[in-house]
Amino acid sequence: MPGYGTATETLPKIDSTNFEKIYPYALRGNMNAVFEILDVTENNSLTEKQRDKKKKYHERFLYKCEDFDYNTDDVVLVDLYNRFQHYWRSVLVENVPQKLVDSIFRGEMIHFLKKNYKPELTIEKIQRDYYTLFQDFFISRNTFGIGIGKTGHLYDLYLWKEQEEKAYSIDLPEGQTIEVPVVFMRGFISNGWSHYTTFGHSFSGGWAMKDKLFCVEESYGPKDEEAFLISYVSHEGQHFSDYTLFPKLKQIDLEYRAKLTELSLTKETTHDIVNKFITNAKNDTSFAHAFANYTVIRMLSDKIFVSDFESDLEKWEQIPVKRINKIALKLLKDHSKQLKALGADSVEAYIKAR
Repeated sequence: MPGYGTATETLPKIDSTNFEKIYPYALRGNMNAVFEILDVTENNSLTEKQRDKKKKYHERFLYKCEDFDYNTDDVVLVDLYNRFQHYWRSVLVENVPQKLVDSIFRGEMIHFLKKNYKPELTIEKIQRDYYTLFQDFFISRNTFGIGIGKTGHLYDLYLWKEQEEKAYSIDLPEGQTIEVPVVFMRGFISNGWSHYTTFGHSFSGGWAMKDKLFCVEESYGPKDEEAFLISYVSHEGQHFSDYTLFPKLKQIDLEYRAKLTELSLTKETTHDIVNKFITNAKNDTSFAHAFANYTVIRMLSDKIFVSDFESDLEKWEQIPVKRINKIALKLLKDHSKQLKALGADSVEAYIKAR
């Protein structure tokens, strides 16, 4: 096959021992890199399960012959999901200019709502009330959803069948205690484009809105373990608090703060989280989560190893958890101080590319 155009980035070679290295690229939507890696990977170097995953990547993104499980019999929702998949592939694989695809897709979604939900409304009315109409449309189909804002650089679709709300009290590392409702979502039809590009290997475990938190329940094990209580509840709780404290703060700084919150509180999963941040780090502000991962590891590396970016997990595992906790909390407090000095009500960003 012809080259996919990944510029000068050096891509890893994979086999059965490190197949998961494709997922950070898929998580960022760099499907060109995914296929460059897969195309030079010999099938006999992979397990049967990995060979099947390689085949599925080709069926989903190149041959478009996948027998896809939509988890719904609602033909209107299936049609909607197909339109999102076509949009995602147009940007991620077919390399159609994104501004053009975005413009076409927005128009397509407006006409979708007019045809399938409110034919009596004018195009202008649908354009004006776009977001609210989509939420009402989901409810009319006996589902819950968020559409169609962007996750990263792509319009996204979150659509699920059931939800349950519970109240949580969250103690944050800088001393605040917040009360927040958490909505547990179940039975996903679509869990966003990152779930689609990684075949469910990597995806958002939840998110924070200004009035409540949303949790993808299947992402977490027991609700008394750190993976849930800290990597979800405290992480998203930090977002929830920051939406009030720093109302204009943008995603990179928000994610930096929430990731430091995790590392300041964890006791059992600290080194696992460090490894996750290293694996999914990228020094590119186009990817908020990946750049926040990079910045957290860079800042911690400077304080602990006096180095720019320490990627050797064995070295991190020699560092006591309490020391990582302490430095992460100090970095979080320093960041809060810097944001307040810039004006808590107006500051949009502090972290910059290097």
